[in-house]
Amino acid sequence: MSASLGADILVMRVIVLLFMLGVLGTARAQLLDSIALFAREPARPIVRLDLKGSFVSNHNVRIAGIKLGLEHARRFQYGVGYNFLFTRVERDRFIPGIGTRSSRLRLGYLSAYVDYAFYQRGPWEVRIPVQVGVGRGSIVYDDLAGEKQTLFRSGLITYEPGMTVQYRFLTYFGVGAGWGFRLVMRTRHSLDERLTAPVYMLGLRIFFEDLYKDFARGRE
Repeated sequence: MSASLGADILVMRVIVLLFMLGVLGTARAQLLDSIALFAREPARPIVRLDLKGSFVSNHNVRIAGIKLGLEHARRFQYGVGYNFLFTRVERDRFIPGIGTRSSRLRLGYLSAYVDYAFYQRGPWEVRIPVQVGVGRGSIVYDDLAGEKQTLFRSGLITYEPGMTVQYRFLTYFGVGAGWGFRLVMRTRHSLDERLTAPVYMLGLRIFFEDLYKDFARGRE
């Protein structure tokens, strides 16, 4: 009896797994079809400034970035950008031959990104941004002569998926929030800092393009 019951449970698990794989495969196919449909629409250039919250070891930090890209039908975006550590992260470290000195983390990386709005209803919009980057991080300090020296340096590869939710109000304004995760892989030495961490966003958006268009119509 117990062997039969175990076999039945195993069969049910296989059925559930196959069902989930089928659903995920269908959803992925529908997502790709939707993106391909929007990508046929005319593209317009966009410029975006980002300021995200995150963590480096035990420090709450800000990561700033600028993105240049193209957008189709206000639903699908892609382009390139540059991101850098905006917050000063310092720590006392022992430097051989010198002693304990204050050191600073430097972090910057180029990225390619895609951003898809899979839900738009009324004032609400939900987007899925994903970016992959390559760059460099280093730990620097000032020696006894006041000259800047590098203690550690490493190449970095980053992967950052996320999700953002925006609510638009008063025609030209939107308030949004988002969350994600930044995975950082080092190509050489350890930087003695934990760079892989959650990412969060909260801010106000102004739709300058719509504001300019309505202002131009009013002057005609």
